[in-house]
Amino acid sequence: MDKRHKKKLKRAAKKKKEKAVAQEAQEKMKKQMGMFDRLPGECSTCEKDFPKTQEAHNTWRVVVKPEKEKVWLFCPACQQKAKQLVERKESGKG
Repeated sequence: MDKRHKKKLKRAAKKKKEKAVAQEAQEKMKKQMGMFDRLPGECSTCEKDFPKTQEAHNTWRVVVKPEKEKVWLFCPACQQKAKQLVERKESGKG
């Protein structure tokens, strides 16, 4: 087997692997999007109503756990509190 043939086989195998990874990512996204109807109407922590604005869509965080079929929604204030709690715990003050 010559070098060109080996290289060609290697490229084909790499391309096949990349395609499989992309397909897997697409399936995961499809499953998560299928759970969109489970999105709560308020923050999962403080129960603040989710405003249907562009800003809210950019600042609120959605967490999807398909294996548990759970969807959580977190407002910016609760995200900040969680971040501070983690920082305090990591620094040994919590």
